[in-house]
Amino acid sequence: MLWLQIVQYAGFFFAQITNSVLVYLIITKAGKLFGSYRHVMCVFAMYSLIYSWIEVLTQPVMHIKGQVFIVYMDSPLKPYKWIGMEITCIFRKVIEKNDSNFSDLYCGLFALVISLLAAQFFYRYVAICRPDTLSRFSGFKLGLIFIPCIICFFLWYEFVFYGMANTVEKQEFMKEELRTIYNEDSETVPFIAPHVLVNRFKWCEEMENSRLPISGWSVCFSTILYCAFNIYWTMKKSQDHMSARTLELNHQLFVTLTFQTVLPFCMMYSPVGLLMTFPLFEVYVGKIANYVC
Repeated sequence: MLWLQIVQYAGFFFAQITNSVLVYLIITKAGKLFGSYRHVMCVFAMYSLIYSWIEVLTQPVMHIKGQVFIVYMDSPLKPYKWIGMEITCIFRKVIEKNDSNFSDLYCGLFALVISLLAAQFFYRYVAICRPDTLSRFSGFKLGLIFIPCIICFFLWYEFVFYGMANTVEKQEFMKEELRTIYNEDSETVPFIAPHVLVNRFKWCEEMENSRLPISGWSVCFSTILYCAFNIYWTMKKSQDHMSARTLELNHQLFVTLTFQTVLPFCMMYSPVGLLMTFPLFEVYVGKIANYVC
C-alpha cells in the first residue's frame, strides 16, 4: 500500500508539471501554427490536470474476489463521505439514496479520456481529409466536437452510480477480505463494485445498464481507428501536393496523437478490461489488481 501511494503521488506531481508546461507552450508558442487545433490540445491538457487531481483525491485501490470487482477510496478524504455527496450535487439537483463518492467521478473521468482522444482524431481528420468543412468548427463552433465527450462522461457516471452501487450484500461479501488485507471496514469505506453472476456467463441485473456506455466506448475506439486510417492514407497520397513543412508538421502531429492514444490503451483500458473479465470465471486476483493503477 505504501508503494501504491508513492506511485500515485509521484504520478500526480509529474502530471501537474508536464501538463502545466504543455498548456504554457500551447498558449505562448503555438500561435497560428496549429490553428484551432491548439484549443483542442489545450482542452485535453487542462482535462489531464483535473483528472490527476481527482485521482489523487480518490487514490483508488482495486481488489477482486470471486464475482466481485471492488474499487474503494483510500485517500485522506475517505472518512468524509459528504464531500463525495457534494460532488454528486454538481450533476444532480437532489441527493438520492445511493451512496456516492469520488470513485464515481473518477470512473466518469476515466471514460472521458478516450472520448477526448477521439475528438482530437476527429479534428485532425477534418483538417486533413475534409479541409473544406473545417470552417464549420471555427470560433465557438469548435465546442461542438466536445458534446459527444460530455455525453460519454455522463453515461459512464450514471452507469457507475447505479450499476456499481455500494450495497449491503457487497459489504458483507468483502468484509473479511478488506479487513484482513487492507484493515478497512467495508461498511464505512466508500467503494463501488460490479457484481458478476457466473451462470452461463450472464451479467446480473445491475450490469444490464452497462450496454449503453460500453457501446459509447466502442464508438470512440471505432472513431479513432477510422480517422487514423483515413488521415494516414490522405497524407500518403498528398505528398506531392503539400509543402515539405506542412507535410512534416502533419506527420509529427499524427505520430504524437497516435502515441498519446496507444499508451492509455495499453496501460489503462486493456488491463482494466482484462480485470473486468476475471470475475466471470471467478479467478481470484486479490490485491494484484492494483498493478494497473
